[in-house]
Amino acid sequence: MSTSLKCIIIDDEKMARNSLKVLLQNYCPEVEVIGEGWDKTSMKKLFKEFNPDIVFLDIQLGNSTIFDMIPSHELMDFKIIFISAHDEYALKGYKYDAIDYLLKPVDPIKLKEAVNKVTQYINKEAASKSSVEENLKTLYNLRESPQITLSDARGLHVIKIEDIMYCIAEGNYTSIILNNQPQMVVSKNLKFFEEKLIQPNFFRIHKSNLINIHYLKLLSNDDGGHIVMSDGKTLSISRDKKRELLKRI
Repeated sequence: MSTSLKCIIIDDEKMARNSLKVLLQNYCPEVEVIGEGWDKTSMKKLFKEFNPDIVFLDIQLGNSTIFDMIPSHELMDFKIIFISAHDEYALKGYKYDAIDYLLKPVDPIKLKEAVNKVTQYINKEAASKSSVEENLKTLYNLRESPQITLSDARGLHVIKIEDIMYCIAEGNYTSIILNNQPQMVVSKNLKFFEEKLIQPNFFRIHKSNLINIHYLKLLSNDDGGHIVMSDGKTLSISRDKKRELLKRI
């Protein structure tokens, strides 16, 4: 059986969303629809709450386009498949590293091909990440006191990894919050630190947050999904990551 892919559909037309869901059920059974949005507000809420593999994005939402709502430089962990009734947006769409651009009405064969591309990308990324992790684990085991060298506006810093409390994504930058040390902002995205900090105590709880479990103070039971760190900072945690975190603490 194929590996399940989680997706979100963003389209301001309910009929179009329903039509795409039917096509996915019939031609791409490995894809599970976990959320639907129809405007900027609902879209942002879904992005914050879930961590999908694919987002099917209609380019025209009401009187605005998706390009007005999401900057092309904004880092996103999911794969985008644009869907539009107009082909004039295609070139601009690919600036967002879109996997594919499908025209309405969606051709089921082209939809299947686009989903297959996503699967191939994810498999390649997983293989690459596994190789990186093995190399980093080897380096980590050779060091008695693991450290990381980072640079910010003040200069070059050698930081003990155990002093990193959590990391917050800031577009193509990352804020590093340290124990009893000034906060750092470095020109590396959060994915870099997820791959670099491979010790068991580091865990990515959300597309924007990576934490050191040693500094976790509270895991909230409410439906909103948040945690509190030892410094009092409240961070968002996605539902699927919350279940995974419970198994690790």
